[in-house]
Parts: sequence; structure tokens; C-alpha cells
Amino acid sequence: MISDTSQLDPIIEASKEKPQLIYKHSHRCSVCFVAKGDLEMAADDIEEHADMHFVNVVHSRDASNKIASELDVRHESPQAILIDQGKVVWHGSHGGIDADAILEYFE
Repeated sequence: MISDTSQLDPIIEASKEKPQLIYKHSHRCSVCFVAKGDLEMAADDIEEHADMHFVNVVHSRDASNKIASELDVRHESPQAILIDQGKVVWHGSHGGIDADAILEYFE
């Protein structure tokens, strides 16, 4: 769980060894709930290739804003961002968040 702005830089650095997936969501949003469920169902498969990190955008607004600015990906919620070698290689939001699409990156 990312809850603090200081947690982003180590995640970006870790992406140089293993891809990192950040999922931004709100506990108040039904679309977020569905997308999070999809990712959680595929977590074992995703975690074979990438570490997963979750950000509640309501509770951790500063961290969410830093993710948007540092990674140059406009904030949306829900949103999934895949980082590899320090760069965003895939991102999706709302209905575009799909575990199969994320896994396709690793094929």
C-alpha cells in the first residue's frame, strides 16, 4: 500500500530489477471496486512478473498526485500504471484496466 510520497522513488528504482504495477483507486467508487477485483483475481499471475502496489486516492492524495506528476500520467481513478526500467510502459483507466492486457506485456 502506497500511503506516502516517499514511497514512489523506491518503487521506480525497483522497476529496474522487476516491473512494478501501481493501482490507484477510491474506496467510494464502484468502478474502482470492480477493477480492483479483476486485478486481485489475477494477482498470482501478475506477481510472477511484477510487484503490485495499491494507492487509495482519497486517503493518500499527496502520493497519488506525486505518481501523476513524476510518471507524467494524468490522474484518473481507477488507474493502473506499469513501470519497467524506470519508465511507464503501460497504463489504463476505468474499463481499460484489464489483467489480461497487463499480462500481455510480459509475453
